[in-house]
Amino acid sequence: MHPAASDPSDTSALDLHRHARGFVPQPFRAAWRALTPAAPAEVGLGRLREEGGGAAVVCAVGDGVVTRTHLGRSPFDAVEAQLAGAEREAAAAGSVVARSVAALRAAQASGAPAVLLGVEGADALGGDPAALERLDAWAGRGVRLVGLVHLADNALGTTSLPWQRYAGPLPVRRPARPGLTALGTRVVRRMNDRGLLVDVAHADRATLLGVVEATSAPVVASHTGARALQDFVRYLADDELVAVAGTGGLVGLWPFRHRRTGVHDVAALVAHARHVAGLVGPEHLALGTDTNGVPGVMAGFEDGDPSRVAAALVGAGFTPAEVRGILGGNALRVLTDVEQCARGGP
Repeated sequence: MHPAASDPSDTSALDLHRHARGFVPQPFRAAWRALTPAAPAEVGLGRLREEGGGAAVVCAVGDGVVTRTHLGRSPFDAVEAQLAGAEREAAAAGSVVARSVAALRAAQASGAPAVLLGVEGADALGGDPAALERLDAWAGRGVRLVGLVHLADNALGTTSLPWQRYAGPLPVRRPARPGLTALGTRVVRRMNDRGLLVDVAHADRATLLGVVEATSAPVVASHTGARALQDFVRYLADDELVAVAGTGGLVGLWPFRHRRTGVHDVAALVAHARHVAGLVGPEHLALGTDTNGVPGVMAGFEDGDPSRVAAALVGAGFTPAEVRGILGGNALRVLTDVEQCARGGP
């Protein structure tokens, strides 16, 4: 495991988790919008330039719930289509697609917005024997982060919130034993070897703890909260927060709100930040907005502007250096640590 290093003194915002526009194709996207009329409007990657050279991990979705909407494509090809779409949107918005930490740092130094590629839900890897080869293909095309599970259990592990639990009481057969599978362990270790950041957002407790046990590099829970403040299954218990931080990793503050679940406003989000910081330190906090991927966001965050979060954190007593870390410096540090671990560094 790798202890946290000092925060960079001056770092642009780096959102650990968001989506490109239109990652679910028509007509399914239109149907989803019709069923969730309160969902915020999609926010394009041009927003990053408005943030003064911000950066974001832009995730394709690899679980079957989404990949089935890409009619005529295999799950792996559906992920490729989303990644290519994110690259096109980034180029149109004048953003650099950073396929390494060095490229990200260069973009930040020049003031250019930057996009890193990620995958949320590794279902598209499939099972043995192809999963590791497909993971290598993602690494080779510049993917920097992979979330092992998303809306359904898969060959790697089990999810905390299967889609049937919020879409309706539909019958579903789940694994008899929850947690990280033997293949999941091999995938985590291959990700360590290839310098890919492991994301345990959406993982259930058994899978999260299994990942922490298996990894040799920091891991993140890119968009979540503290279950001590709200008993929401997508939030983490205190010992899970400690486990993620113990890898040198990060907990991403998530401005999600849907009906009575999530954070109502920025003050509620800051309460989660204070709880996590009090438990493991502010150096283990980041921001994961899940922009374009949620049915609702907290009041005042419809445009995805992180400056409101920054101001609220300062008002709550976080130092300017701590806020720079939360908005981007900590994520940059962890991405750097993960690459160094793959090279056999400290």
